[in-house]
Amino acid sequence: MAKPQHILQLSEEQRSSFVGSFDRVLSDIDGVLWTMEHNVPRAADGYAALERNGKHLTFVTNNSVRTVDQCIRRFAKIGMQVQPEQIWHPAQSIINYLRGINFQGLIYIIASPPFKAVLREAGFQLLDGPNAFIEDNFESLAKNIFDKEPVRAVIIDVDFNLSSPKMLRAHLYLRHPECLLIEGATDRLLPVAKGVNIIGPGAFASILVEASGRQDRCITLGKPGRELGHLIVEHYKIDQPSRVLMIGDMLAQDIGFGRQCGFQTLLVLSGGCTREQLLAETDPRHIPDFYADSMADVAQLLGEAPKAHV
Repeated sequence: MAKPQHILQLSEEQRSSFVGSFDRVLSDIDGVLWTMEHNVPRAADGYAALERNGKHLTFVTNNSVRTVDQCIRRFAKIGMQVQPEQIWHPAQSIINYLRGINFQGLIYIIASPPFKAVLREAGFQLLDGPNAFIEDNFESLAKNIFDKEPVRAVIIDVDFNLSSPKMLRAHLYLRHPECLLIEGATDRLLPVAKGVNIIGPGAFASILVEASGRQDRCITLGKPGRELGHLIVEHYKIDQPSRVLMIGDMLAQDIGFGRQCGFQTLLVLSGGCTREQLLAETDPRHIPDFYADSMADVAQLLGEAPKAHV
């Protein structure tokens, strides 16, 4: 497979061909527009330039800790007016999926309070916990992980209070062959500062997937989940996947998602992937078609003059 090209090193003919080759943009958020430390300079200008060129923008995030409303307020702070329907959030994707299969029944959930609130507001019946400290003996453990509740789906996403009893309880529910296993965010590592990663929800979800023997039956509704791709393609009635551009900062989650769906892919180096990591990548499923230092390069590509800094 050919090495990815930097968009500012394309010839005039290549630039024109690239810009005319897609109509819809799907974009990650964290690491592309902002990080935990700062906003990415001129990222908003890149999206404004895309819109001025007639591209339809949709944001697909694996960050379920931040609600859609919080995302919209954060966008506004950098001068972007984004509508709720432009944001694909793991909790909302799961709701869309469950409604699509007409799911009925009790859900055991490992996730953040805002994530649970979204599902409850959508009318789903949730069970969670244990949320309190349990004693270090088998009797206490057994009391908290064994029950006869008719759970028909287990959902796992980001939970900053994840515990062994929660995982054990989820695993026990999954003994029922008809109980679904659904995961949201799949990130195995989360970049929280320059050069600093923490273990992400994907690593914990993998433990549950392997322990329950659901390797081929886990429904993944965060990137790079195949089921998420199906939802998006169906929702937007995408009949030419090659005319969609996926933008992101992570090789496995963003680029892997885009390539799996048949989209074009653009990696930006403003977040979780360095140029060295990009050039060292050998898995063709994770190698983008193009790369850029940041979304500011997209603004430059589309002829937007840099704004003067006061």
